[in-house]
Amino acid sequence: MMSSIQPSLAAYYASFKSVLGALAIAVSAVPLLAKALPGPDEGYGFPPLGGVEVPARIGACAIGLAATYFAFFSGAAGDQTNRKRIVWAIVCTAISLFVYVGLFSRLVRRVEIPSKGTSVQVTVGFRRSAAAVANFDGESDWDMLRNRGTDDEQVEWLWTRRSVLIARLSLYIAYSLFIFSIVAAFSWGVLEDLSKRSTGTADRLLRQSP
Repeated sequence: MMSSIQPSLAAYYASFKSVLGALAIAVSAVPLLAKALPGPDEGYGFPPLGGVEVPARIGACAIGLAATYFAFFSGAAGDQTNRKRIVWAIVCTAISLFVYVGLFSRLVRRVEIPSKGTSVQVTVGFRRSAAAVANFDGESDWDMLRNRGTDDEQVEWLWTRRSVLIARLSLYIAYSLFIFSIVAAFSWGVLEDLSKRSTGTADRLLRQSP
């Protein structure tokens, strides 16, 4: 019967040249790669977070890379428990994606800018400020943003600062959990494949030994 062999950390990361490893690295890089999408479409690869967007993108990439490290040290490879981890990671990926899409549809507004022939995506709050209620009663979110502008100062004038902060944090947490879960699933897959190959090699050597 084959015994499970836990590979070294170096061998584990060397195995990221595989398809699963490449997918894990690609997903980890999505927060930065999304910046290359044309115009407002970059918002579909990373939530619009205003002035903190750059450090938030870097942080999301770090979270993805941390998931590969977490996958290695979270338990032994080549056993039933590891396969269960992959299944649960996929379930968590699906749940976090559904939550993110729901939050995105509720909190992100795409505003057309005719003078520039483009548009921009903005995360709004879930509670309007007293000033917005007094000046834009009955107006849609899009009308308010077209009237006041889409920079952070205007967004926080139209919605309460606390609601904007909670909205952005909610989007970022759901997005980061999605990145972490799917990268962990791919990473556990890399570990499982490497363990099987290492175990198979060890068994062949044992059979060939006198």
